[in-house]
Amino acid sequence: MGERSRTTKRAASGTQLGGARHVIRFTGEDVATQRGPFLRDLLDILVDGAQQATRLQIDGRSTAPGTPPAWLEDAAAFDVEQIQEREIILRAPSLADALSHRSRQLDLFAGAEPSRSCLDYLEDSLDDALAGREDSDRYDRPLMATLEGLGRLFRHGVDSIELINGRTLRVDPGGVEAIRALRQRTPEDRRVAVGGKLDAIRHSDRSFTLVLTSGETLRGITADSLDPADLARLFGQPAIVSGVAKFRPSGKVLRVEAERIDPAPGDLAVWSTMPRPLDTPADPHRFRVPQGPNSGVAAILGSIPMDDTEEEFLAALEELS
Repeated sequence: MGERSRTTKRAASGTQLGGARHVIRFTGEDVATQRGPFLRDLLDILVDGAQQATRLQIDGRSTAPGTPPAWLEDAAAFDVEQIQEREIILRAPSLADALSHRSRQLDLFAGAEPSRSCLDYLEDSLDDALAGREDSDRYDRPLMATLEGLGRLFRHGVDSIELINGRTLRVDPGGVEAIRALRQRTPEDRRVAVGGKLDAIRHSDRSFTLVLTSGETLRGITADSLDPADLARLFGQPAIVSGVAKFRPSGKVLRVEAERIDPAPGDLAVWSTMPRPLDTPADPHRFRVPQGPNSGVAAILGSIPMDDTEEEFLAALEELS
């Protein structure tokens, strides 16, 4: 389900994190919020989801190969403050408070709001997924898969789930199916090579912006193997970015994870095209043609005298064919 924190939920540590309260309320006659299997499934989803949603906002991606960065352990921490019948109360600090002892990490906030917490970001992602916002930057395929995991709670007698923190997000089996459908219609990744002017390089999270010749912008993240010094030398210069394009459910590019960035050879326009998915399903609406009195079935029927004999009717059909 993605990266795992070593101990993101800190209720057992005795260290109170403070911050805003988040209430999770459950409906259902047989809900037992204190049972181990129920808590295991719930906390697995919350831990992974909080990490992924926070990393997506700060780092530009919810998961990545290798060990999760050290700052993520602190940024995605929360307390289980209280477990009641059909209700669990969580508390999470703001990112500024969670990372206050990591002063060198503060430049990471360029991609996030320091006043918000990991649970705020998780709820934002859930809100956009439930609403079916296909061009959202708040989720990607791994995070959607984690949110689908909320469906496991319905095996524990849960009818619906409400997340309450100034707003109320309601999740029922239909909502989980909507998230699953959103993920399933998200195009698969594809390898691309795109040309443009390298702009807005940010060293803290290895992100950059590529400006195409059309003026469109493409967000990118560099692999750890790329030397930031080489990237800096290409700043403002025409370059070819080679890597993997990740897409939104709408088919638009979410980001490009760059494996190589090279100076552009020759005409940049040859390479400067926004990546598109290979497996976009056909939209049936594109093939629909509005029909009027002189088109479609109406045109055929209108050309046939309906008071003709059967022989005359068949003769008219033969002439039309």
